[in-house]
Amino acid sequence: MSRVYPAPPVLDEEALVHQFPGLDRRALGAFYTPAPLVERTLRLALSHLPEGPLAVVDPACGAGAFLAAAARMRPGAHLCGLELLPEVARMCQERVPSAQVAVGDALRGGLAPLLSRIPENHLELWVGNPPYNGTSALLKDRSAYERLRALIPLALPPGTSLRDDFAFFLLVAAHRLSQRPGALAFITPSSLLDAFLYAPLRQALLRTLRLREVVDLGSGAFANTKVRTCITVWTSLPGRRTRVAFEREGQRATFTPEPPEWRLSPTPTEASALDARWRAEGEPLTTLVPVSLPGMKTRFDELLVDDDPQRLLERLRHFVRTPVSGLRAFARAHDIPEAHLPKLHALKQGPELSVSASGVRPFFRYAGARHRGALPPEARAFCYLDRRLIPRGDHRLRGPYDPHLGAVKLLFNVRELPLSAALLEEEGCVHAHRHSRFAPLLVPLRVREEGLDITRAVTSSEALGPLVPNLSPRGRAWAQRLGGPLAAFRELVRFLNGPELQQVWAPVYGASRVVAVPLDGA
Repeated sequence: MSRVYPAPPVLDEEALVHQFPGLDRRALGAFYTPAPLVERTLRLALSHLPEGPLAVVDPACGAGAFLAAAARMRPGAHLCGLELLPEVARMCQERVPSAQVAVGDALRGGLAPLLSRIPENHLELWVGNPPYNGTSALLKDRSAYERLRALIPLALPPGTSLRDDFAFFLLVAAHRLSQRPGALAFITPSSLLDAFLYAPLRQALLRTLRLREVVDLGSGAFANTKVRTCITVWTSLPGRRTRVAFEREGQRATFTPEPPEWRLSPTPTEASALDARWRAEGEPLTTLVPVSLPGMKTRFDELLVDDDPQRLLERLRHFVRTPVSGLRAFARAHDIPEAHLPKLHALKQGPELSVSASGVRPFFRYAGARHRGALPPEARAFCYLDRRLIPRGDHRLRGPYDPHLGAVKLLFNVRELPLSAALLEEEGCVHAHRHSRFAPLLVPLRVREEGLDITRAVTSSEALGPLVPNLSPRGRAWAQRLGGPLAAFRELVRFLNGPELQQVWAPVYGASRVVAVPLDGA
């Protein structure tokens, strides 16, 4: 006779996190789930499952919020939980004694022993709030990554990838449910719904499972975070495919995911019509403006950036004079945090440095939507641009080509909300801001016609040809009607910050596709 356990108490996991003061929640993506959200997720999932024997699997169970709620809502369910941290797993086992709780990593085979104990006649419900941390540590584990990458039998087009842990957890769960009947209900970032980055993931999930319900929770569902989150509910049960239920801010609708992006939210008719018209009348922004680059990351602003150009130059000269043994005192003298001492030591180990006033460049801290239109005076600073001090991949000096030269640059972002654009009409470097890019008004002819890769094959700037407008053939014709390339760049800023794009197009497509710019029949 099986032992009967009392129902676990309702307890908010977020309140428990303070018992683990050494937990690096940001690194682990560990933000525990409020009790009402746990129960809502479980209710949604259970509404798509018939009564009968059930196994509940939480592959990142934390202190047991989902397993405890499942024990209350489906008494007698077979409960399985896996947790990376032993001390948290112990707490989960104490809270939910009826569960089988193990310590392990679900992304590296840790679930296998737990799954082997699930009776064959049980439906499986995979539920939880898997970690999300932006860039998974799994990317440094080649063999583990390749095993999970193989679960998507699709090419990953440029600009798409699998980067975050939650994506890998979805793949593990979907793979299991492709072989057994059941359901999946995870809380994830809302980037799952429409970010271009995850288009192949959405397509793979839709091939494997049946999407039943989506709840866009918006931001603020988790304490002390701004991340937007959602609940998605999937099943592997046989039956007729139906439209997907969608809820946002209490408003409900239905939709059917469609290619090419396979967005997991409805498409308003007004946005769809506007997108179709713009595509018919113009060109995608990245075609219209063919040469653009990421902004600059010095990776060491404390040393290489300053509001005062003379102070910047003096600091660099002091650094050159300072022996390795004096770097700690140097850091203190210039208010450089001690944590950056390894960077200073690494720079000293490289080629011998000399500092010249010619290396000091204007530097503009572009802040995306806060700087729509133009950059304010307070955004201006100065940086020291030197290939030996800044990794080449970040400051984007391309062989003999220096894209930072030139007094006019279009600053913009694509596939990343909020969309914004600004025009910089002063000489200088542009700081990297999220997924922002800068496009010089004038570029070498061969760079425009052959792409940035040509800079690897030449040894002089003269070999790249004369400077020409950074516009496509249709864009050049459009610019001629407007009054020239500068007028065209100004019109792009107006269009990208305009109400139709910001209020109608961007909320629907801004994270998943590049906007087409209407060219009035050019």
